[in-house]
Order: sequence, then structure tokens, then C-alpha cells
Amino acid sequence: MLAHRHEQVRRRQLAHATHGVFTDYAAFAPQLQAAGLMTAAGRNSLVGTIDPAVSVPLVRSEVYSFFVRHLPAPR
Repeated sequence: MLAHRHEQVRRRQLAHATHGVFTDYAAFAPQLQAAGLMTAAGRNSLVGTIDPAVSVPLVRSEVYSFFVRHLPAPR
């Protein structure tokens, strides 16, 4: 996909996060761990060690920014 790009590419990466941080697991995994339903290692492999209080607002902001850039404004 990047080899055939026609415009500038913006890459974002969150430190201490895995791909699962872009799902609802970012908020649920720490709760599952606190309830004893998930190990710390399981949580870290699923969403990373980033605090959901940090990751959730950052992901929301990036998704919003993407849609503002790429979807036409309502008329």
C-alpha cells in the first residue's frame, strides 16, 4: 500500500502499545487483569503496558483526525 501512495503518509505509533490498543481491549484488559481474569503478561501482549487513560484519548484523537482529513464535510 505504501509503495503505491499518491499523497503524504502519516504514521503514528504509541510507545509501549501493541496493535490491540486500537480496540476496546485497551480499556477492558486492565479491568480483566484487576479482576484476576487476565495475567499481566496476557494484558501486555494484548495491548502493551500503556495506561488506558493515556491510550484511549490518543487513539480517539487520531481516528477523529483521520476522518476529518479523508471524509467530505457535510453540506
